[in-house]
Amino acid sequence: MDSIRGRLFAILLLSTGMVWLSAVGWIYWGTHSKVERVLDRRLMEAARMVDSLITSREVALDVAAATAPRAAAALDITEHTPIDRQLACQIWSFRGALLANSDSAPVARLGNHASGFGEETIDGQVWRVYAVENKALGVRVLVGDNLAVRDRLVSDVVTGLLLPAAAIIPILAALIWYCVGRGMQPIREVAQALGNRNADDLSPLPDAPSALEIRPMIEALNGLFRRVAGVRERERNFTSFAAHELRTPLAGLKTQVQVALSASDPALQKAALQQIMNGVDRTSRLISQLLDMARVESPNSYSALQWINAGELFSAMTRDLSLLAKGHNVTVACEPSLNCLEILSDRHLLSVTLSSTVS
Repeated sequence: MDSIRGRLFAILLLSTGMVWLSAVGWIYWGTHSKVERVLDRRLMEAARMVDSLITSREVALDVAAATAPRAAAALDITEHTPIDRQLACQIWSFRGALLANSDSAPVARLGNHASGFGEETIDGQVWRVYAVENKALGVRVLVGDNLAVRDRLVSDVVTGLLLPAAAIIPILAALIWYCVGRGMQPIREVAQALGNRNADDLSPLPDAPSALEIRPMIEALNGLFRRVAGVRERERNFTSFAAHELRTPLAGLKTQVQVALSASDPALQKAALQQIMNGVDRTSRLISQLLDMARVESPNSYSALQWINAGELFSAMTRDLSLLAKGHNVTVACEPSLNCLEILSDRHLLSVTLSSTVS
């Protein structure tokens, strides 16, 4: 993704969604655990109620068994789920005879454990069962709860969380998009200031209060403007210096050409042509020096420092100068002791500097 705004939007939306889903998962497991505890307590209370009714002999066994689902429904924490139709009660004798059961109870026995909680699979459905033994009457009360109902309770809670989230996420996404756009306003302001600037305007950007993240960019741009302004100033100075240095030899060449053209004496013409030749040589050397200066000014001209033998460097310069001094009765020589001198420098820059000084 090329857009910083789009990348930030995706990161924030994804992280928010992950936090939301994590919260839903945490609430799901917390709710599931709470529902398990509450419904287990409901099973235990219903079984004990039935056991109390048959112990007091106030009601018949079948009436007590039918009372358990209605009593458990009164203990339920939910208001809209028909728990009483899912709760089942059976009363079995110790000899294995079914003495009574509620209307919602399955045909098969709810459990074979003596007392306490247990689980039993009947016709593909898992039941959570609480058993109470009544040794005085020789019966066992079994009250069971279909676990599918419990799962539906938890699903209803999670659905209640996800439905508002589905409605809030588009609003949250629009809010994140707007906030990210507002947060990137300083970048757009800098871009607009640069876009409206003239190409010759290298003045620094105004040091107005801005975001901490934008200040390094503004400082880097201002540093770039200063370096570009320095380069352009050096270019103007070099151009002015080159024009001044070339004007004098060119004027001399023009004068010698006029002398050669107007002279009728062959010796005078030859002397004028020789002066023209010497002027061209001097102009060539001047141009070479100007090109060397231009290379020195270039930031790409610098190389690593190295140890240079001064004797070798000056010997090479001596040979070049000897060619230039030929015919002028000038002798150019290099001091032998320079062979023992080592200089730590840039070879190219040192050669240019020495050549410019000697010539």
